[in-house]
Amino acid sequence: MESVFTAIIEKTNTGFSGYIKEIDGIVTAGDSINEMKDNFKEVLADYFGYLSEKGIETPHIDEMKINFAVDMEQFFEHYNVINKSAFADYIGINRSLFRQYTKGITNLSDKKMLQITNGLHKLADDISDIVLVNN
Repeated sequence: MESVFTAIIEKTNTGFSGYIKEIDGIVTAGDSINEMKDNFKEVLADYFGYLSEKGIETPHIDEMKINFAVDMEQFFEHYNVINKSAFADYIGINRSLFRQYTKGITNLSDKKMLQITNGLHKLADDISDIVLVNN
């Protein structure tokens, strides 16, 4: 059975910090979102390794899934290689409105947030099996 954890990632003045929502005391920091993702995986592995040494049954690392929660403004700032206008077209949201969402100017409904999240996952799926070749 897969154990799912939510890592809340927040922007700070010096980088990023975060915590695991389901487990008190599991925190980390890093310079980037990618570093935070790696740090959370390491911290959880260490934590469950410690519990296992104490004889407490824990999920195996392969049975763990971590959902990384980051606000949309920080996501698109960090992954600035994603063209916001083109992505808005891809998921069917007005370009101007989408830019307002990504800058925190306009509040987002849960339904719109889910549409954007699903759009990111669809894009990842659409390109995950692409291999580039020379002409």
